[in-house]
Amino acid sequence: MRAWRSIRFQLALWYLVVLTLGMAAFGATSWLVLREVLLDNRHRGMDQRLGALEAFLGQEARGNTLEDIREEAREYSTALPGDQGMRVRRQSGEILFERKSGGGDILVQSRNVVVRGHPVEITLIISLADFYRVLQTLAWVMIGVFPMVFVFAMTGGWWLAKRALQPVGAMTKEARQISAHDLAARVSVPRTGDELQELAEAWNELLGRIEAAVRAVKRFTADAAHELRTPVTVVRTSAELALRHPRSEDSYRQTIVSIEQETVQMTELLDQLLLLARGDAGEWKFRFDNVFADQVLRGVRNTVAPLADNRQVQIDWDLPEDSVMVRADETALRRLGLILVDNALKHTPAGGIIQVRLAKGGSACFLDVADTGSGIAQEDLPHIFDRFYRADTARTPGSGSGLGLAIARSITDAHKGSIEVISTGKSGSKFRVTLPLEVPLALADTAEEIQPAPAKAVQG
Repeated sequence: MRAWRSIRFQLALWYLVVLTLGMAAFGATSWLVLREVLLDNRHRGMDQRLGALEAFLGQEARGNTLEDIREEAREYSTALPGDQGMRVRRQSGEILFERKSGGGDILVQSRNVVVRGHPVEITLIISLADFYRVLQTLAWVMIGVFPMVFVFAMTGGWWLAKRALQPVGAMTKEARQISAHDLAARVSVPRTGDELQELAEAWNELLGRIEAAVRAVKRFTADAAHELRTPVTVVRTSAELALRHPRSEDSYRQTIVSIEQETVQMTELLDQLLLLARGDAGEWKFRFDNVFADQVLRGVRNTVAPLADNRQVQIDWDLPEDSVMVRADETALRRLGLILVDNALKHTPAGGIIQVRLAKGGSACFLDVADTGSGIAQEDLPHIFDRFYRADTARTPGSGSGLGLAIARSITDAHKGSIEVISTGKSGSKFRVTLPLEVPLALADTAEEIQPAPAKAVQG
């Protein structure tokens, strides 16, 4: 990075510019103020001297003639400094007495007075050489002092900027040393109590989120690869065995059926992975509209009835006679119901009972799906909505990919609702979904598309 583009250089430069403008304004103001003060002092001094001259001419004159006034003016002039002059003139313009000043820039001040019955104009003339000498001396002092002040200011500004930005340099060095294989590293937090400390803490929080995201991606990738490895291995092994030796038509058919079953499982898993990936990327959009939740669940009932009969599981449906209207995406709401009921079917043994209940309460509706399966252990409850998580006590081998409840949580979060699970680990499990009945203010009267909010698990 070029030095002139660094923050240190820019801070020092701005400090110098501001100081230069400030000192220039201070110097010019001081010079003008001093000039006005000195001029005012000279005017007041001349007023006093004119008063003294008037008194001298009126009191010291030996007679009342103009000649006597001229002589007294001459006598008074002998006491004036060499560079000052004076003049006594009648109103007709006749000069009774005049003494010229030393030359150069002068200051003239006059007064009309009456001396011994004669109206005259008395004038004092002073040289401004000393006045300008003082101002010139001040200007030279400023010209000599200001550059030294600028040098010290630039040096001090550079040092202060360097000192203030040392924690930033340290954080930059530490951040560059953090690699993708060492995401647990953090930058040092300076205990200064200022914005730099807040910046370091924010960086560490960001690194923490990145670490969690990367670990989640690695875990997700590993779990996905693990889930796909088994069906791919089965398909490959079946095909190799079928091609190794000639077989009967029934044997080939059985092999193809096995391959078809595995591909169906892989297709379902890939669809779920794609759905979650779109949700993480913000591309999983929901189209909200006024939906009758009871009608959606009746459709779910018709879909899962053959599955329940096949597994010899009884499903009791408790749906209200009055319509339950919610603001939801109908397809997503149907998927949510299917996931919960299918999850209960997978973990309920033959002869078991599943209870599905929909009810209204206040400004929300509640969907409860309870089963009489083996339940979920307490240590597994905090992870039940994690992707690919399968507790040994809650799931049977090969019962699913472990993505259904993660999708269910994403759907409920997108609908501003919550999902929780209650289980003692012995007498089955109960999932409860809570969805708001009223229309959120952020939703328009017509249907619109919004993206799901970040998922949060609410556990019982």
